Amino acid sequence: MWIKIIDDGLTNDYESKSKWIASLFIFIGLIFCIYILFSPLSPSTVLGTTLTTVGLISAYLTAKLNPGTIVSWSKSLLIFFTGLVFLFIGIDTLTTMEVVVALFFLFETLNDLYLVYLTRRETTAYAWGLHAVISGWFALDILLNTSTLQADTIGLYVAINLISNGLVVLYSGRRIYIRP
Repeated sequence: MWIKIIDDGLTNDYESKSKWIASLFIFIGLIFCIYILFSPLSPSTVLGTTLTTVGLISAYLTAKLNPGTIVSWSKSLLIFFTGLVFLFIGIDTLTTMEVVVALFFLFETLNDLYLVYLTRRETTAYAWGLHAVISGWFALDILLNTSTLQADTIGLYVAINLISNGLVVLYSGRRIYIRP
């Protein structure tokens, strides 16, 4: 939600900014995929590092692109502080970590549905809708299978979600042309 909203849709500089933002999300997602598969560190450390990084990036983007929106700040700070909790306090049970990550996916799903509504006249609404389905499916899978999922699977869900989010931002930046 760090994209500034105007009356007719997204800002007219969204196209130029979406390229580097999308590249950043895809890069972090790919690094996290590799990291979760081959890292000797605990899952809460890996997830904490990723959430803290994504939270910082989202906070930076919010400060630069849309500093007046409380929804943008709340999402960024929530992700950042949850990452810090995973890093410094840790999560004793995998179930607690699963529920927190599932709540993030539900929040992401609602965010994507809002973007579907904003871009409903554009073809990018389908891309945001697909990302909402992916995030919603991850949330449902985590919540329904809390006792059987492994931490690596949850980490891969987060990485796949970041990559798909980056692809949707890249696609929407190339397809949306707002005329003043």
